[in-house]
Amino acid sequence: MKLIIISFFTLFAYLNATNLGTIATGSKTGGYYKLATDISMLFKNYGLQLKPIASGGSYENLETLNGVYTENKNTFFAIVQKDAISYYNYFQFNSKGKSIYSKLPVVLSLGIEQIHILANEDAEFDFERRKTYKIRCGSNQGGSCITAKYIEKAYGFNFVYVNISSDQVVEKLQDGTIDLAFSVIVAPAIKFKNLEGVKLIDLPTNFVMEDMYTHSILKKKDYPWMEEDIHAFAVPKVLITNLSDKKYEPIIENMVKILILNKRYLAKEFGEYWHDIDFYDTRFKKMSKASKRVIADLQSK
Repeated sequence: MKLIIISFFTLFAYLNATNLGTIATGSKTGGYYKLATDISMLFKNYGLQLKPIASGGSYENLETLNGVYTENKNTFFAIVQKDAISYYNYFQFNSKGKSIYSKLPVVLSLGIEQIHILANEDAEFDFERRKTYKIRCGSNQGGSCITAKYIEKAYGFNFVYVNISSDQVVEKLQDGTIDLAFSVIVAPAIKFKNLEGVKLIDLPTNFVMEDMYTHSILKKKDYPWMEEDIHAFAVPKVLITNLSDKKYEPIIENMVKILILNKRYLAKEFGEYWHDIDFYDTRFKKMSKASKRVIADLQSK
């Protein structure tokens, strides 16, 4: 698969020509780091430098782009969960009275991650009547916990957060220490391939969930221990930037154009998961005007 030849209509004059700084991701073993590495490798073919850096995840990435970590002045891009932006904005607005949506706009959609909710295989839940649940979601500011907190508010639940290691989840679901375990991860997830004594559950829909998340399916062929396919909400993941000033729009336009026009190349060279990414999803609270222009132009052709 050959690269698409793109004629840049402007030089990258504002960031030392071709140095785009760093892109914050997640752990080096995680999916965000792999996505950023793929993007970095693609950009190298166009003489552009964008270095992936590991981080503590979406919340830390938002803090970095928002200038909280003053020692990090070279990170202009990050990959984060869509709901993490809303979660972070809530605290920023309450504490400082300012929204971060315009300051940290979405550059491009990078696909979805399914919300896996595990429960004891014999457990039955009436989410309308019962509101209190003991849950496990990992680190407090991690992506899975941010999603769990958003769900807690969306349904009026009262979650009791239990700190246990990931290798204890099945045991603790079975002995009643926890009722539910949340994990936001792309399906099929290798760590869930061969489980026993648990099941995956779905949540009823409501307008809050419809506004934030998208719909997906967790399939029995991917998780043989399931009785049947089930619906699952999924979290969009996005590329964001703190280059929100109008003078940086040519940079964003060229980045978006490179990624969209090389989708087949990305899938061929780095992984079929690129095939499943919908670059044309623009359902975000605030998206770069430059990105929207490129997307609209490419869709019209």
